[in-house]
Amino acid sequence: MSPHQNAAYEIIHDYYFILPNNGSLNNGLMSCERRYKEAIDCALIGVQRLILTLEFILLESNDPRIMSRINLYDEVQTELYKIKDGDSKLSLNEWMEIFKK
Repeated sequence: MSPHQNAAYEIIHDYYFILPNNGSLNNGLMSCERRYKEAIDCALIGVQRLILTLEFILLESNDPRIMSRINLYDEVQTELYKIKDGDSKLSLNEWMEIFKK
């Protein structure tokens, strides 16, 4: 798994575990399935705001490290969109690595 894929899943899971849950896998407003989709949306919003903030900082400074961070979070954002669209598939071992952290 690439670093940006790992970061995308970690951000999703951070949001997933703080959202309310009704205990149902796929029924109801706060089901696990619905909560996961909302966690992806939250992660996208957070990464988009982070990119915008870094772009604003870049206007004031020409530090190349800021641009490298923008590029990293742009890749994370791309991975989040893939996950949202269902185009990003992970093996069971890769899922286990994410949950270990």
